[in-house]
Amino acid sequence: MADPEPRYPCSSIEDDFNYGSCVASASVHIRMAFLRKVYSILSLQVLLTTVTSTFFLYFDSIRTFVHESPALILVCALGSLGLILALTLNRHKHPLNLYLLFGFTLLEALTVAFVVTFYDVHIVLQAFILTTAVFLGLTVCTVQSKRDFSKFGAGGVGLGCCRSPSFLWIHHL
Repeated sequence: MADPEPRYPCSSIEDDFNYGSCVASASVHIRMAFLRKVYSILSLQVLLTTVTSTFFLYFDSIRTFVHESPALILVCALGSLGLILALTLNRHKHPLNLYLLFGFTLLEALTVAFVVTFYDVHIVLQAFILTTAVFLGLTVCTVQSKRDFSKFGAGGVGLGCCRSPSFLWIHHL
């Protein structure tokens, strides 16, 4: 019996990823489209988190409500886990996976906003500036780099991440 709904819809470009190839081995056009899609989604997630946290930081009524009901953090965290599980199970169902990703992003933004209300505005602003600098730096490095760092695997990336703060620390001595 045939499946009434195909798992991978046909497109004008042959779907290389059905045959076990990865984005790194695809053509430049496909890799750039993939990077645009990933960074568009990531930028929207960061923007939603920033806007939500700003509202929670600067409106005293929202801050008071969050401080009076600490169970909201737990509800958002468990909701995020539930949505990430649903997203994993429905990753190939196109409109549904985007809605689940938006719900996950919204719950994560709310969780960050709840936590941010417990800290001083200046500390949150410093964290925001550092996060933005790292995000923009990685974006520029990803888009401009002609080198392939995938040969280092996760260990090389982890080692690079561990070394970065040590350089910042030495700089401040």
